[in-house]
Amino acid sequence: MMMSLNSLYLDAFYACAQTRNFTRAAEKLYITQSALSQRIKNLEGELGTTLIIRDRAGLRLTERGEELLRYCQTKEALEAEVAGRLRKGAGALSGQLRIGGFSSVMRSVILPALAPLLEKHDGVRLKLIARELAELPALLRSGEIDFMVLDQKLEGDGLVAAKLGVERNVLVQKRGYKGAEVYLDHDEKDATTAKYLRRKSAAGLTRNYLDDVYGLIDGVKLGLGQAVLPLHLVAGAKELEVLEPGRTHDIPVVLHYFAQPFYTKLHQAAVEALTARVPALLKN
Repeated sequence: MMMSLNSLYLDAFYACAQTRNFTRAAEKLYITQSALSQRIKNLEGELGTTLIIRDRAGLRLTERGEELLRYCQTKEALEAEVAGRLRKGAGALSGQLRIGGFSSVMRSVILPALAPLLEKHDGVRLKLIARELAELPALLRSGEIDFMVLDQKLEGDGLVAAKLGVERNVLVQKRGYKGAEVYLDHDEKDATTAKYLRRKSAAGLTRNYLDDVYGLIDGVKLGLGQAVLPLHLVAGAKELEVLEPGRTHDIPVVLHYFAQPFYTKLHQAAVEALTARVPALLKN
């Protein structure tokens, strides 16, 4: 006879995985920390594997723990979907979409691509998170986001990758700019300018750092220097001019999520909306 996972044990694990803190997880479940620890111990005993490790850095999941976390998330999403259908009818979509990506595509591309889906289904909740590229894989593994948008395709780790389009970056300055050769970048680690200039590194370049892509656009408009910016964000801006119009630094825009044996209709609808609409939005 197939074993069923104890729901109390699963809830304890899921709370720990979400909060990454035993104290907050116990408070969330209205139980003592000792009771929480016992439930985790019992679950690990049933499964015959370690799920959670506590060390000086705090609470972290093992590889098996990350796999169980994805199961808990899928279970939660399926329950939300069923509840939504029962309340609003068979065609209704319900649940949460949590998407992390880099700043130049989240507001300008990902949000407009999903807008029709959100307008049609008021039971869908959306959470967009803009982060540095290096931070995103950890957010996906930890379960803080369900979808990740990167500038490259990652292989392995049970990931599914779907290319959404190409972001074309061009060198831009304020129209009529006569100032010094200063380049605006996100931070010291930002290699976009160097890649556009086909240099091995940014060493020797005079640079100012303005944190995110919208800061860069504002900086260029204020005449603080030149910047390599996505064409879809600056096309049509009368106060800006593109230098070397035929030269671009192209960056792939790739959607990632973990492979699952079953996807909710909301998950499928989100992937369909993004793959259908993002390519056209990137060309604007």
